[in-house]
Amino acid sequence: MNELSSTTRPAAHTIDFRQLARGLGTVLNYASGDVVFREGDEPAYAYIVLTGKIEVSSHGKLIEQVSEGRAFGIISLIDRKKRSATAKALEQSEIALVDSKQFRFMVETTPNFVWYVLSEVVDRLRATNSAL
Repeated sequence: MNELSSTTRPAAHTIDFRQLARGLGTVLNYASGDVVFREGDEPAYAYIVLTGKIEVSSHGKLIEQVSEGRAFGIISLIDRKKRSATAKALEQSEIALVDSKQFRFMVETTPNFVWYVLSEVVDRLRATNSAL
């Protein structure tokens, strides 16, 4: 990494993509306890939490809690493999559902969105490793 790249690229978690996701995606409301998706489901969307909090678990083990401004369900949307976890609302939550076409548009046209996605994937990998 050169000196310039570390100073010109904002940290992925400091960028808020909620407005973009709200505009491009389909916004749904989930009550506390509602399941967003289950392990084994076919992937149709990536999800960005606009408000509220989501619990992600696998084989009955808590992986992480995803709060406002964070995304989940990205990996299955990218690799098109069945969901490896279950996502459930911990509280009243508003979530933007972004399909693969919208997701690709965001990656290709939105500066720094790819860094946001990479950061989310890395965070999920670390959370999964910690849960094991």
